Amino acid sequence: MNAIASRMPALDRVMPDAPRFAPFADAERTTLYDLIVRSIGADAADKLIADFGGRRLYVPIAPAPGDQIARSIGLLAALAMARVFGSDRLLIPVTTDHARRRVRILAMRADNVSVSRIARQLRCTERYVYKVLALNRSSDLPAAEFPPTSAPIAERLKRGPIKQRV
Repeated sequence: MNAIASRMPALDRVMPDAPRFAPFADAERTTLYDLIVRSIGADAADKLIADFGGRRLYVPIAPAPGDQIARSIGLLAALAMARVFGSDRLLIPVTTDHARRRVRILAMRADNVSVSRIARQLRCTERYVYKVLALNRSSDLPAAEFPPTSAPIAERLKRGPIKQRV
C-alpha cells in the first residue's frame, strides 16, 4: 500500500451533512454591470461600456499603461478591475438601461418587427433579444398555449407558436 495514500483522507467519500459553498444563494441577481461598477465606479464603467460595449474584452492580470483597457478607463481603474476580473474575457454589456430596453423589445416584437431589426435599433445582440422574448413567454403565458414541438427554441421565437392541425 502506498504510504501517502494511507495518510490522506479518502477523497471519494461524500459527506451528506457537509455545508455547501453557495456565495450568491441569498443575494439578489447581480449583473456584470453591477460587478464592474463595484470594482471601478460608475463613471469608469460607463466609459468602458461606451468604448467596448457588445464586445469581448480581455482583462490582463497586470495591465500596463499601453493596454486597451488602461487607455480607455485609466491605469488605476484598470488595476482595480484586474484585481476582480484579471485574466478573464468579459462580454461587456452594450448599455446599462436593461429594464427600459426589455419593454421596448417586447413592444417592437408585438408590432411584428424582426429580431434582427430590434437588435440593430436597440444596439444589442440578437441573442439578448431572443433571451428577453423567451423569458417573457415562459413567465407570462400558460403552457397550454404553446403545443409541444420538435423545433428548436430559436425557430419558435422567430416564427411564434406553431399551429398544429388536430
